[in-house]
Amino acid sequence: MSDSPEVVFKRFKSLVGKWSGKTSDDRELGVTYTLSANNTVLVEAWALRPGLEALTLYHMDGEDLMATHYCPLGNQPRLKLTSSTNGRHLFEFVSATNFGSPEEEHNRSFEFEILGPDQFLRSETYVKAGVAEIQNGR
Repeated sequence: MSDSPEVVFKRFKSLVGKWSGKTSDDRELGVTYTLSANNTVLVEAWALRPGLEALTLYHMDGEDLMATHYCPLGNQPRLKLTSSTNGRHLFEFVSATNFGSPEEEHNRSFEFEILGPDQFLRSETYVKAGVAEIQNGR
């Protein structure tokens, strides 16, 4: 890992504000970043479509950067930063709450890349019935 989890978390905090973008299938979406809990938690709120939102909370856990994804699917995967190379940050599944089995649809991993002061890319991998599907948003 080229950047420490602490450095990555500090970089993510620079995203505070409102963003808009499109998915790989040209669907518009919005995302807002705010800090909470005395600046120890970064709250990422995705407006996926009217009435549908997803949250991801980033925080340090000792030396690890964790992300808990509150998914519209009704489960809450916990992911950990496992790789940070050349500005690309990979989070991978650790565990989940409200989760029946590994076959149940869930967020298995996501990759986050800050491309500049006004652009980032987030690619997510969901697993459904044991099959992975990648979703991209910019």
